[in-house]
Amino acid sequence: MSKTTSFYDGKAFGGKRVAGLLLTLFLAFSLSTTLNASPKTQASTDDWVWWKSVGSASLSWGFWKIYDSELRTPSGAFVPATGEPLALVITYSRDIDADDLLDATVEQWEHLGFSNQQIKGWLPQMQNVWPDVKEGDRLIYVLSEDKGQFFYQPRNGKASASGTLNTSDIANAFSAIWLSPATAYPSLRLALIGGNAE
Repeated sequence: MSKTTSFYDGKAFGGKRVAGLLLTLFLAFSLSTTLNASPKTQASTDDWVWWKSVGSASLSWGFWKIYDSELRTPSGAFVPATGEPLALVITYSRDIDADDLLDATVEQWEHLGFSNQQIKGWLPQMQNVWPDVKEGDRLIYVLSEDKGQFFYQPRNGKASASGTLNTSDIANAFSAIWLSPATAYPSLRLALIGGNAE
């Protein structure tokens, strides 16, 4: 006949052994928590993954879909006056060179009325923030506290940081391409912000 030993069986574990075991478990848990804790900056840059969707939209050119886009915020609402962080998640439906992405960004800034001098000053910060994208790849832009962070996520791969915009003027100008009332794509904007007028 077999016998099952309980943790509380005094014959199997003396008081000192139980105390020692509990202390070992506590120290192991504390060490594990310390080793696994991410720095605050890492946690904040990855938070967008868990944010709620505000809205989504697709951009097409003729018969060709260029990308699907989604706006996310921690609350799931877009209220610009609050300064709540936001993430634009763009999933490409075709291959696009990084130079073409940059050219499209410049065209949209010109449409929004930014001066040639402003745009010229921003271009060095925009160099090499994206690779060439392939169908199924994602580019993510996170705007938080007037600073921007780019992420690149290859199809079926992990997202990794690819560039930073450290000044409020360019960080907000980039998100304005999609979210400004003066955007070149008002119906896309309306769908992204949840179909609600501000």
